[in-house]
This record gives sequence, structure tokens and C-alpha cells, in this order.
Amino acid sequence: AKGGGGGGGKAASPAARVAGDAIPPSLLRKLKALNYPDPDSACLSGQDYCKIVLWLEEEKIRLYEKIDRAPLRKFDKAWYEAVASYAKELGVPAEGFGEKALPVKLSVLNGLTNLAVHDIYRDKAEANELANAVPRQQAAMGEKQRLGQLLPALNRIMRSFSLPELPQDSPDADILAGLRCIYVRVAPSTADEASLDLSKLPIGLDVPDPEVRKAVAVLRLLHGADLQQLQVNINTVINELQQLTANPQTDSRLGRVGR
Repeated sequence: AKGGGGGGGKAASPAARVAGDAIPPSLLRKLKALNYPDPDSACLSGQDYCKIVLWLEEEKIRLYEKIDRAPLRKFDKAWYEAVASYAKELGVPAEGFGEKALPVKLSVLNGLTNLAVHDIYRDKAEANELANAVPRQQAAMGEKQRLGQLLPALNRIMRSFSLPELPQDSPDADILAGLRCIYVRVAPSTADEASLDLSKLPIGLDVPDPEVRKAVAVLRLLHGADLQQLQVNINTVINELQQLTANPQTDSRLGRVGR
């Protein structure tokens, strides 16, 4: 960073809150992730807003030298002009930035916060301080085993059918699959149950040998199941990406600044 962190602004008594000056929860979460010291008072009006901008520059972004931050510490009428110029240097749009322009103030604050998050992420990535973590939902699912008490009896039945036994830490999904496997072998077949005729299944190939044709039909069925699972995986990835990119104010062109 160019300069050190530090102080707060100099001004008269703080202005009262105005309607519509609440900070969106998504932006507030980012400020908390950056360890902003006073998230409860964070808003888009009065000195509370000015303090957030000043804190982001002094503690996170640090574009200016400490002595050059003086205009950002004086919360007067010239403050908005100084911040507009500051935002322009960072590539954050600030057209129409002013005390009463709440949407513009929100956009500028979001842009500065994104810069701070991006800068810290780059620093940690370069220092190899980032570790891959299992998503909380996936970890929670992996820890749950509500059907574990069925494993001893299930494994005895699996042995009787010469099937591989399940380990004691098997997840519920594997236990359910084992139960279905046993059910298929012990459940009586019904007269109305339709059987799959592999010889009549279209395979898209000219195979004169009937046994080879059945094998190809089985492979096509397995391939179709794999394609279905692939589509499910693709849909899951798309949904997760949409959750990460749901904020339209995120600017992917923002580069690293300071430090």
C-alpha cells in the first residue's frame, strides 16, 4: 500500500437518516467480510456514509498517500467532489454523485467495496493463503447418516446374494441403493409387469448378431443414463454460477489497485 491507515473525518454533527438510505444486505455482508468496524450504523446518508468510504480507502484500497487523503477526511460540501474524482481514478462510475443521489452513492460504495474485496483476494491468492473448502451444504449432507442402524442386517442379506458389503461409514444414499438392490431380488414379479425387449430397442446400428445387438442396446441405455446425469450436473453448475453472479453491479473489469 502507498499510505498507512488511520483516522476519521472532521465535520459538524452527523446528519439524520433519510428514507431509502439502508444498505442492501448483499453489500452489508461484503462490508462485514472486510471487518468494517461499525456495520450497524452503515447507511447511504450523512457522515455514516462518508466514514465507510474513508475507511475503505485508508484500510483496504490505499490508492492515495496518507497526506493526500486529507480531502476525504473533511466531510464538507467539497467532500463529494473529492470522492467523485477519487472514484474516477479507480475506474468506478460516479456521474451525478452527490449528497442526495442515493442510487449513485450506492453504486459508488458497491464499486469501492468490490475493489477492496478483489484486492484482498489477489493478495491472499498470491501468498497461497487460500484453501479450498467444502460447501457447507455438501459437508452437512456428508455428515448425516440416519440409516446407519440398518447396515448390519443389510450386509448380511448382501452376503447371502453374493453382493459386496457396504462399509460402516456409508452415506444414506448408498444404504438406500443397497436396499433397492435387495428389493429387486426378493420382490415377486407381477404378471402385468412389462419386460424390456433389448432386441427391439433401436440402436442406430446394423448388427446382425442378436447377442451383440443386445450388448449394444445395453450400452446405449447406459450412455443415455450418463447423458441424463451430465445434464443434471450442468444444471447444478449453472445454478451455482447464477448465485455467484446475481449482483448486476459487479464489474468484472475492475483490476487490482494499491499495494
